[in-house]
Amino acid sequence: MKVLGEQDLRDILEGCTVLGTGGGGSPEEGWRMVKKELDSGREFRLVGLDEIPDDGIVPMPYFVGSLAGERVVSIYEEGEAARSYRLLEEYMGRGFAGVISTELGGANTAAALATAARLGKPIVDGDPAGRSVPELQHTTYYIVGVEMAPFSVVTPYGDEVIVSKVKDDFQAEKIVRALAASLKTNVGVTSHPVDGRTLRNSVVRDAISHALSLGRALRTAREEGNDPIKALLEAGGGFLLFKGVVTKASWREENGFTVGEFELEGYDEFRGEIYKVWYKNENLVSWRNGEVDVTIPDLISVLTPEGHPVTNPNVKTGKEYVVVGFPAPELWRTAKGLEIFGPKYLGLEREYIPIERRFS
Repeated sequence: MKVLGEQDLRDILEGCTVLGTGGGGSPEEGWRMVKKELDSGREFRLVGLDEIPDDGIVPMPYFVGSLAGERVVSIYEEGEAARSYRLLEEYMGRGFAGVISTELGGANTAAALATAARLGKPIVDGDPAGRSVPELQHTTYYIVGVEMAPFSVVTPYGDEVIVSKVKDDFQAEKIVRALAASLKTNVGVTSHPVDGRTLRNSVVRDAISHALSLGRALRTAREEGNDPIKALLEAGGGFLLFKGVVTKASWREENGFTVGEFELEGYDEFRGEIYKVWYKNENLVSWRNGEVDVTIPDLISVLTPEGHPVTNPNVKTGKEYVVVGFPAPELWRTAKGLEIFGPKYLGLEREYIPIERRFS
């Protein structure tokens, strides 16, 4: 077990924002959630997967909605994510052993951290995505066959819903997304009440520690006057994809998602080239000079030249940005992983090409 201090938590959320690939929620909002619990004197405990008892239940609390959703003043002082966690405990009639983040992102990882601290639970050093993802079926749980139900949904207005059974994760996505879209706000969800024995073989190990290492690399490089992008790529085994000035950027709200794209004109070694990124909450595919460059499940992230990660839809025309990429966790590169979160999901009739192959 490791007790996380304030600097650890700041670094984790910055690393999660990189791994959030433009989605995963607002890191500023995420920090407010975490800081509230810090200021209340609550402890943030990180535990390894092997520290969870075989029969200990570890579900994941998170938010569903778009970055453009309205921020409604909640009736819950503890927030919808924490309330959804306690609601599922009440329904199942037992206390849970911990919390796991639903994805690596500035707000959703923060929601898990804050929920864990508030309820006196440890957060597990793992993640069922290893990045941010747009839909509820996009988890390593789905790849290995772990069911989502029962799960709970809580709205900021005080509505509380238990879904005891659901056809599959695709159906669950429709149900929860429809609720969030119809209310035009984010909702808190707690799902996948998984026991420790199953958990160890179903998620990406050491995911929080990985985010911490990326955030720490960025911060340390900035503090020491070194190149933060270089430090990030070295820490995460990533690749420089493009550097440019944004000439076009547009987005819209669509069925509870933030959907958009932006285009950059290159500078330095990329002068004369064009790079385009399309996102659905997260950056999912990019084109270099009109040809597909990187696709999911690999990660496409955008930062300022000073090394600050940028979320969608906050990429602005006239500003300089750096686009970087990272290899996806191995579970996403399996046949089932690629079926639900690869080029086919994007409607592209092409084989998935691992990002590292471009640089070999």
